Amino acid sequence: MSDLIAALPDKPQLATLPAADVALAATTDVEAVSAWLIARGGRSRNTFDAYRREAARLLLWLDERGLSLREMKVEHAHEFYQHLGNPPKHWLRPRKPKRGERLRPTQVLVGRLNPKSISYARTVLGQMAAYLQEAGYLPRNVFRLSIRPAVVNKSVSARNLDLESWEWLKDWIMRMPRTSVREIAHAVRARWLFSLLYHTGTRREEVATGRMGDFVRRDGDWQLRVVGKGNEERYVTVNSTLLQELVIYRTALGLENKYPVPGESLPLVASINRRRLQDPMTPRAIGMIVSEVGGQAANECGDEHIRARIDAMSTHWMRHTNATHRLMAGAGLETTQDELGHKDPKTTRIYAQAVDEKRRDDAEKLARLGNNDE
Repeated sequence: MSDLIAALPDKPQLATLPAADVALAATTDVEAVSAWLIARGGRSRNTFDAYRREAARLLLWLDERGLSLREMKVEHAHEFYQHLGNPPKHWLRPRKPKRGERLRPTQVLVGRLNPKSISYARTVLGQMAAYLQEAGYLPRNVFRLSIRPAVVNKSVSARNLDLESWEWLKDWIMRMPRTSVREIAHAVRARWLFSLLYHTGTRREEVATGRMGDFVRRDGDWQLRVVGKGNEERYVTVNSTLLQELVIYRTALGLENKYPVPGESLPLVASINRRRLQDPMTPRAIGMIVSEVGGQAANECGDEHIRARIDAMSTHWMRHTNATHRLMAGAGLETTQDELGHKDPKTTRIYAQAVDEKRRDDAEKLARLGNNDE
């Protein structure tokens, strides 16, 4: 079974064309899925990894059931969704495996997938099946025919830190323990990472792949070059606060230059291990730092409402927080769209709805209606 997944490509690569009279030369499910990954997963490493993860889970499940992709019926798709929502023990792996611990090939889940994650799996696998159906490998697309899991779509306001929570978290990070060399390095990195995420609204993948040389100065103003989804390049404006935080971070690292220089290869967020400063961090590592710092901060927060928001925080929450707070401060929709790299202005308007003070004022009018005679 381990050979089954190992046969899938482990990174994006260029597609090779089959014979002229054949749409897809694959003869096995692994070959077919590999062809789809090569053809459709090359937009970014993050996209490739996500597609591969969903396909691998399906292939493992099919192998256990003694089924092939061609044999799948709609009922099988529903059984697979139920499996993801309530996986057996031999499919679960520890969140932090011990050093040297060998995992079973099926240990690909850390717990039950929620309806939103199952819905995402359905979408990705539906795209895969559509590709393989058009290529003539599959007779039908059972995922498109299956029932979409019921998902409650949370509003943007439920997935960002309000101003009060952000101010509390920022103050807590400034007071992080500094009783050892490692604690000092951890606190310095956390301060820089949260400043970077908050003031730029960049995604964790964009942070992980960024380098100090991506900071550029033009006519005295600083910008950060970012390569986002679909390998789209954009430049994010560096405000005065972030520039100060950049200098503080670089000074703490003991770098010779106060400001980045062109071509500098040091990662945007470096390892606290001095011997690995030049090694880039993974998006997962960036996310873990945010989650761990958030969890530690929440444990020390006496306000239940603030604690709940910080404890639930993820890296992407910081992107939502950036957009929401920008608009609260009076920034324009157009510039916010450009900074975040939104292709559709409707995406940016969602954040404007979340901070519409007129809704609060109008709600208070109702509250005052019955108190006019008091």
